Parts: sequence; C-alpha cells; structure tokens
Amino acid sequence: MTRPLYFLFANILLATGEESLARELRVVLQNAGYTVRVVKNGAGLLEALRLSPPQLVLLDAALPDTESMALVREFKAEAEPRFIPVIILAEHTDDADFAQAINAGADEVLDKPISNTELLVRVRSMLRLKAITDELHMLNATLEEKVIERTAALEQAHAALRHNEKLSAMGRLAASVAHEINNPLSGILSYIYLIKYELPAELRLSEDLSLIERQVNAIADLVKQLQHFSKPPQQARRPVDLNKIWEDVLALSRKDLEHRKIRFAYTSPPDLPPVLASADQLGEVFMNLVLNARDAMPEGGTLTVQLLPEDDWLAVQVRDTGMGIPPEVQERLFEPFFTTKGEQGTGLGLAICYRIVQEHAGDIAVESVPGEGTTFTVRLPLAQAMDVPEGATSHVH
Repeated sequence: MTRPLYFLFANILLATGEESLARELRVVLQNAGYTVRVVKNGAGLLEALRLSPPQLVLLDAALPDTESMALVREFKAEAEPRFIPVIILAEHTDDADFAQAINAGADEVLDKPISNTELLVRVRSMLRLKAITDELHMLNATLEEKVIERTAALEQAHAALRHNEKLSAMGRLAASVAHEINNPLSGILSYIYLIKYELPAELRLSEDLSLIERQVNAIADLVKQLQHFSKPPQQARRPVDLNKIWEDVLALSRKDLEHRKIRFAYTSPPDLPPVLASADQLGEVFMNLVLNARDAMPEGGTLTVQLLPEDDWLAVQVRDTGMGIPPEVQERLFEPFFTTKGEQGTGLGLAICYRIVQEHAGDIAVESVPGEGTTFTVRLPLAQAMDVPEGATSHVH
C-alpha cells in the first residue's frame, strides 16, 4: 500500500541534548522515510522554526538550560498561524504532567524509553492531524476569499441596481417635466414667430424678439435632452463596425481638436468583429466622451482611443491626459443633472450615455487619477455573442 504524501519526506525536528537518544531516534525515523534535523537546545529550536519550519517537533523534556513547558508556549506562539505538532519526550509522566504539557500547547506526550513502534504510530498520527488541519486552513482561506469576492460582486450589483432605480425615477420625472414645459414652450415660439413676421425688421424690438427666440430655443433644446434621457428613441440595431462610427466622430471633431492642440491617437485590431447596436446612438455616446475629454484638456494634450476585443465583448477605451477627476466626483459622474461645468453644462450628457450603453446590454466605467488623466471604458457585447446574423436587425424594448 502506498503511503499518503504527508507521510513521505516529512521534515521532523528533534530537540534533545542526549546524543544517544538523538542517534537512536534519527535512525528509526530516517529508515521510515522521514528527514530528521537535530538541535541541542531551546535557542536552536526557535532558530530552526524561523529558518525552515518543520512539520513535526520531538521535544525532549530534559533539554538542558530550558524549561520545556515555557519553550512549548514560545514555539507555538511563534509558529502561529501555522499548526506544527509538538510531541514531548518525558520520563515517567503522570496525569498531572500530561495535563501540564497539553495546557502548555503540546499535542502528545511519550514516556521514555520509547518503543520504535509507538514512536512511528504517534508520529504518523500527528502528521495526519497536521495534513488535515492544513487542508482545513486552506479551505477556510479559499472560502473567505470567495466570500469576499461574492460580497464585492453583490455590492457592485446592488450599487448598479440603485443607480438604475435612480435613473428610472429621474427619467419619469424628466418625462413629466418635459411634457409640462413643451406645450407652453411651443405656444411661446409660435407667438414670437407671428410677432416677428408682423413687425418691420428695422425696429429695435425685432432684435429683442430674436434674442428671446434664441433663449426659448435653448430651453427647447434642454427639453429635448430631458425627453431623450427619460426615454431614448428606439432605433433599429444591427451588426455595426465601430471603426466606421469612429470615422464619423473624428470627421466631426477633428478641426476642433486640432484648434485646441489636442493630438488624436486611434488603434483598432484587424478584422474587428461587429457589435449589435444603433450606430447613431453609439455615435452620440462616443462624441460625448470626446467632448468631455476635450474640455478636460484646455491647454492641449493627447486623446487616445483603443478598441480591444475581450472574448464575447468589445471594449472601447477613451483616454485623455487632462486634469483628472477626484474620487468623490467619479462616484457621481453618471448621475443625471450632476455637472462640474457650472452653467455651461446640463448634467445630462453622461447620464444619457450611461442609459444608452445599458440599453445595449453593455456597461460604461471611469478610471481617473487627478493630475494624470481619465479613461472611460465602454464594453459592448459582440453581435456573434448575441446570435444575430450579419445583416439582421433588432429592436430592443
């Protein structure tokens, strides 16, 4: 019968000042396949623990210049959290001596002289106990790690759920507000048009009406954004090439980026697989990210876009070398109406991006280090992962 691995090549430390006992036990244990080291005092025992921990200790209670029970306590304390069994070799122990040794931390006590058979049985028993204890520790550590991972995943899912619930509630509010504003707004614009039509163009009042008209149109644009946020328009989704979408985005933004001294770097692997999407909506998402990166680099910099296939996903990284975003701001970036641009921003751009990406069964995340730049990552499922053949269309409701 093959012995278990924890019986083979076990490293046993023998602490005794008796040379005859050391020779006798070493021969017995080595013949049984164990590796044996011998130390002659307590200092040697503790030094061996620090340099190369044994799997089992045989400790002679008559070790010179050492109180064996105190040595056991010190050894066990230094060995924590590892479990290293200690067998004490003693002369004629009684129940009180045995209890004292166990209370000190010893795992077994053997009376001298020791028979070879009893020694090997006890050694094997202690090594089996160590193997089981080590396995339990490993399982506990694995279980704790899995609990931590699962807890983190649940917290992340819960945070995403809370965010989606907040977006849904804000969407309903935005839809209601947009509806209430839209009707009187249409009436105001109609009357402005009629008044301008009836007034001579050279009157100063006509200029004032034009100013009012521009401001009302700005409100109308905000209402459209509210409507878009509350319920993005449903568009046909088909397998699309993200390279083509980025070509259009760059064509629209190139001049502005060059004027602001922003370099643009774009990398995409060959044979990029398509994603199932609305090209117009993803174009809106990517353009918004480009504009945010532009605003983050008022003195110029580098805007880098990378497309990275990841199994059944395609990651789009948009990285700038701007001022970065503080952690407390990162937590709120995708909240509707949250903006760091003051009166120049509505706080709906990234919230709309988040909603569009979510409705495409993807996700969007941000990483930023203040002073070093910001990276937005949009992950989208590949069309082939969603079992959509090339040329087919789909509507997501």
